[in-house]
Amino acid sequence: MNFDRVLIIDWSANNSPKTGADSIWIADADRRRPEPRLLNPSTREEAMVAVRDVITEVLDKGERLFAGFDFAFGYPAGSHALPGKGEWEPLWKWLGEHVCDDAQNASNRFEIGSRLNNRFGTAGPFWGHPWQHAGRYGNLGARRPDYEQLSVSETRHIDRMISGAQPVWKLAYTGSVGSQTLLGIARLQKLRESALGDHIAIWPFETKFADDLSKSIIIAELYPSLFDIDRRSGEIKDEAQVRTVAECFLDAVQAGRFEDLLDGPRHQPRGVREQALTHEAWMAGFTDDVVRAVQ
Repeated sequence: MNFDRVLIIDWSANNSPKTGADSIWIADADRRRPEPRLLNPSTREEAMVAVRDVITEVLDKGERLFAGFDFAFGYPAGSHALPGKGEWEPLWKWLGEHVCDDAQNASNRFEIGSRLNNRFGTAGPFWGHPWQHAGRYGNLGARRPDYEQLSVSETRHIDRMISGAQPVWKLAYTGSVGSQTLLGIARLQKLRESALGDHIAIWPFETKFADDLSKSIIIAELYPSLFDIDRRSGEIKDEAQVRTVAECFLDAVQAGRFEDLLDGPRHQPRGVREQALTHEAWMAGFTDDVVRAVQ
């Protein structure tokens, strides 16, 4: 099955409205439009309004949409103290119920990290917070914990395969993706629970990678650094990333090979695919061909 439109969203965990560098960027690419439309909403609320508007427009036209977000959709398999023993759907539901993220970007993400750490009975696996907030978040430490002592994996299988990928437990400091993940999953869960939810499938969990792409709206995890970014003069890095990735996926749509980008790890060690489908998720575009190229 092919798609008519592609949305690529560079997410952010900023705690106040922000535009420009290190903020949310959205590329909206239509196969009938040669150049992606670029948006730079200042808050996560504005971003999700824009996403919902596009989904509604696509559904009204009887078309199909692929939307990719650049935060993790799951946690390392074996993290049994997480809600639902870390399986994606009960964990998403828990985050949707407990994460607070208001219209001005103020959130309780560090408190959520501390609450989840309590389930493990010790400091960790979540870590990282602003240094000036020392002592504010219970057992959420400022430094990386000992994951061997915790008997929890620090990274997902796919994170270990990619240079520069950050662990989902890390909530602050350079390159952290943990806060984006907590806030992003909660936002997507609210979208799933809305009137639009019946038309949405979360890749790869609900689609079994490319086995069932029948829903009109497919939402997936992305990692823009997988792609060769074409940065134009004057472009902000985040802006260039979403535009380039949108163009790459749109090219795949036009060439009729989009499903190949969603096929996932068919030739990985036994159990990797199953863990991705129940707990860890995967990154759209990271196919067996890409795996072989980075090994």
